[in-house]
Amino acid sequence: MLKRIIEKNYKWIITFLCLIIVLMMLEDIFENEQLTLDMVVYRLVILNLRSEPVTAIMKVITNLSSAYVLIATTIGILLFVKNKKVGLCVASNLVITTLLNQLLKYIIQRPRPDGYRLIAESGYSFPSGHSMVSMAFYGLIIYLIWKMVKNKKIKYISCGILGLLIPMIGFSRIYLGVHYASDVIGGFAISIVYLLLFTNIARSVLQLEKEKKNTMKNKRKMVELRKKRKKLRNSFKYAFEGIAEAWKTEQNLKIHFAIMALVIIAGFMFKISTMEWIVCLLLFAIVISLELINTAIETTVDIAMPDINEKAKYAKDIAAGAVLFSAMISVIIGLIIFLPKIFG
Repeated sequence: MLKRIIEKNYKWIITFLCLIIVLMMLEDIFENEQLTLDMVVYRLVILNLRSEPVTAIMKVITNLSSAYVLIATTIGILLFVKNKKVGLCVASNLVITTLLNQLLKYIIQRPRPDGYRLIAESGYSFPSGHSMVSMAFYGLIIYLIWKMVKNKKIKYISCGILGLLIPMIGFSRIYLGVHYASDVIGGFAISIVYLLLFTNIARSVLQLEKEKKNTMKNKRKMVELRKKRKKLRNSFKYAFEGIAEAWKTEQNLKIHFAIMALVIIAGFMFKISTMEWIVCLLLFAIVISLELINTAIETTVDIAMPDINEKAKYAKDIAAGAVLFSAMISVIIGLIIFLPKIFG
């Protein structure tokens, strides 16, 4: 049973682990503490592995994630791949990850390592741009090859080469002295979370998989079966399935989670107190819970009243109003907490 739960929710598990890794790193970065990981990797790589032949190879590898190479690859895909939607997905992916990386760098503002660089680089350090963009860019190409290429030899060889290239690009940034190990790992972790979301969109746009034809009638039967299964593990399983289903269908829920992530980052940046953290967490729980309840109410009303009905509209509007009211109050409380810290 545990295996089945993990298989069904592996994306959520990976997302949670990656976010924990990033948040743990950010806590030390905002405290201006030297990460043990960075010191260990520095001694191993910078002091013991550097040599002229290896340096030449690392410079070539790091350039495989330069803007020129990625833009040229994107243009090639746009020109030579028959399915133009593939090219548009790759291009939009590159633009989004580049902008996201620059935004995160501006927010975190971690200085680059100094004193042992082998190439010239400017800008902030966390997360590593080459690592983050290469994971998102080549990771998406791996996904598209795996889903669209029928020749198994080409599929396995291409995915294997690109799968090795991504960590090598990250390693090259550490070797060349322009990034800490935590910059690279953080960039990879953020891109993995991003890819899990973006590939869902790509799958839908490119119609890579046929949608499952589950009618509302079948879903109601499943609800009846759930009532008969009162074991605790099944209760958790069905709850996670409900959240996952709402995530797939409700745009507002994704916006709430995105705002939650930004507030958490701001909380670490401005070092809010324990009581302020508790208030923020309670507000997250209230707004997201009300959004899930609103989704449940809308679904139930649609089942009961498939045709246009004023009373059905009234019920939906009230549920949506509850979410809006809680969100507005949360914004006001957030401003009370953060404005003094921003302008103080």
